[in-house]
Amino acid sequence: MGFGGKRIGKSPCAFVAQTFSLCLFLIYPFFAAAQTQIATGATHATINVAAVVKPRHIQLGEKARLELTLSGDAFIEHVKAPRFNFLPAFLAVPLRSETVPHLKSDKIAVSMAWVYELIPQAVGDFVLSDIQFDYQGSLYFANPGAIRVSGTDTYQEALTGGIHRVEVEVSTPTPYLNAPFTYTFRYLYTVTLPTRESPTPRLPEFRDFFVETLETPPPYTRQIRGETFWVEEYAHKLYAKKAGQIVLDPAELLLPLPQGRRTLKTKPLTLTVQPLPEMGRPVDFSGPIGEYQISAELERGWVEVGSALTLTVRVSGRGNLQVGDAPKSPTIPGVMVSGPNFSYDAMPTGMAYVYTLTPLQTGTLRIPAITHVHFDPNRATYVTTQTAPIPLSVRPSPNDLVDVETEDSAWRFWGALLLVILLVGGLIAGFLWYRESRTADRGPSRSETNETEVLNARGSAGEPLTPGSHARAALAALANTDTAHDVAKFANTLAQVLYQYLEGTLALSQRDVEAVRQAGVEAQISEDILAELVDLLTKCDYYRFAPVPLSADERGALIARAEAVIDYIDNLQNG
Repeated sequence: MGFGGKRIGKSPCAFVAQTFSLCLFLIYPFFAAAQTQIATGATHATINVAAVVKPRHIQLGEKARLELTLSGDAFIEHVKAPRFNFLPAFLAVPLRSETVPHLKSDKIAVSMAWVYELIPQAVGDFVLSDIQFDYQGSLYFANPGAIRVSGTDTYQEALTGGIHRVEVEVSTPTPYLNAPFTYTFRYLYTVTLPTRESPTPRLPEFRDFFVETLETPPPYTRQIRGETFWVEEYAHKLYAKKAGQIVLDPAELLLPLPQGRRTLKTKPLTLTVQPLPEMGRPVDFSGPIGEYQISAELERGWVEVGSALTLTVRVSGRGNLQVGDAPKSPTIPGVMVSGPNFSYDAMPTGMAYVYTLTPLQTGTLRIPAITHVHFDPNRATYVTTQTAPIPLSVRPSPNDLVDVETEDSAWRFWGALLLVILLVGGLIAGFLWYRESRTADRGPSRSETNETEVLNARGSAGEPLTPGSHARAALAALANTDTAHDVAKFANTLAQVLYQYLEGTLALSQRDVEAVRQAGVEAQISEDILAELVDLLTKCDYYRFAPVPLSADERGALIARAEAVIDYIDNLQNG
């Protein structure tokens, strides 16, 4: 480029390159001086290190983040990666590292950052060890602090610090077959959730149990490690339908958090269901399992002859109270006993059986002891309890008392009346004898002939006396029996009829569903009929051990199904 702006044999590209080289030459001394100043200043710079863990409270299965930084007021270079070891509590997985340059005090400074993912290996409160930084021969340390790892049953909110927990327990891990035990699920929390939606419990499916939902109590408080928790309970009474080991799946609670849903989960429960022992079982044991007491009281201690009064027998305690027969009616010479009528007692843990007593003679009577047999699962033994004998004074009726002054006339009146009765009775007896002799000459009447034909049809000419005929007769009697207010007794009777029939037909060795299934397979009963039989027996167990209302139509349907199964098996056995 010459004076006057004329071109002197140079191309435009060559001109640009020459200009750029000249600029670099001019600024290089200043850049070198600045670089020397930064490197020299780092030796005396202030170094800051930091270690931060977020969040401080996680569940097992979640992950925390560890962020490490090394920074200063000068240029930092040649920094080794920090050293630490959190095993065996955590696995540390490196995610990334980065260098962040920035200007500080008119100098170029660089911060180093490392990010790790912490994967918990155990539950508990952990104080993490120091982290070591090595820079230019000097060691720097930072401590990330503590972190809490909860199980899948606990969650702590980051903003409020509120704790939410779930737990589950059973009253016994080794219940007896058909014996009730309690399954309780609890939700514990220190603060309520800031959401309109409430937490939702999800209980396992109790496939091998009869289930009775208990009344939900109001929330209450409990102190745990110095903190106050509100507790909500959801309880069920369970009756095991089969013996052996049963695993209950974890219960869950769905938390509707503002940042999203979270599920808390309990641990699974393993139960060992024990069969009732055969040794020592009394012949009059009808199924009650638990702890019971029996008591009896009379309406009053005296009664007039021919008048009625009530005897109330109460069975109270804890267990499958609805199962079993009523106490046997007491046998009292000279007293007519009817009943019982039964109902739940005033307390939910008791039942009352009311008998009506009508004395037929005067004097001092004695109500004998009344027994009740049950199986006590706590002592693993059969227990017989009984009431104390009760004296009863039977007084003459006031109508039987006569005035002494009119006693002779009364005797004369009754004597004349007796003479008239004897005379009339003699005439009637003579007439009946005469008519009977005439009837004998003519042969039996039509009604007598029909009765004989019916009896013969049911006997030799009709259905033979087989297990099937006995079963059908028992089912007919059950259909004509009023069991509307005693569902457990109806189910128990129906089950007994079926089991007795199977014992006589298939040589059933044990009265349980599995034995019936095995005997049916050996007898080559079709799968449909065998499934129908098993379903009938299972329903009988359900209505025995967890009674619910059962209409007359439903009872009739069960009886009809039982008759159909018996007809099929009889036809199969008879070829």
